[in-house]
Amino acid sequence: MPQARLPDINTSMITFRNKICKAIDDKEWTDMHGYLLALNGTLPPEYRVLISTIEHNKIAKEDTTYQCQSCQAEIPKEEIIVFDLLPSAMERLIYADEPKKVWNCTKCSGLPNDLTTTIISVSKLQNPSFLGVVPDAPQRKDGLMDRLKFDMQTKQWGLGTLAELEQKMAKFRDDHWNKGDNEDDMDIDTSTEESEQ
Repeated sequence: MPQARLPDINTSMITFRNKICKAIDDKEWTDMHGYLLALNGTLPPEYRVLISTIEHNKIAKEDTTYQCQSCQAEIPKEEIIVFDLLPSAMERLIYADEPKKVWNCTKCSGLPNDLTTTIISVSKLQNPSFLGVVPDAPQRKDGLMDRLKFDMQTKQWGLGTLAELEQKMAKFRDDHWNKGDNEDDMDIDTSTEESEQ
């Protein structure tokens, strides 16, 4: 990409960022959505943010694993089947034991694992996490309660999408900034950003 396009894209990014922030403040969700899409479109394809709930859920899902007490293997939660282990008649008579929640390891044939003493690990993304993908925008339904919820969800979605775009814009600038140039030599038009303040 020609170096001369960098100032044009930068100016466009500043303009759309200001419009997005104003639309969020004014709760103009249609305008906000349009400006976010337009800003995303100003970036070259390899820097665009993907808007897809399916792809976002694949990347952002939490992984829960259970550690087997016999072989120490990490077993995904989806493979675990928890069941009640009934105490023997003698244990019930002497200790008045209740059934225990246990599960069997899919990797070994060891004793059933007691659920109450099992080490459970949950891995999830730390904040902030920039994935390059955001879920689809919230959809409005009928009713007063949904309107309040919709406003909150849409604002949160807009700010999250803007954060993803800001990260992509920063990466774009870093990738296209001549390493020999310093800030004083670049002729980037920031008058739009300064006039909004």
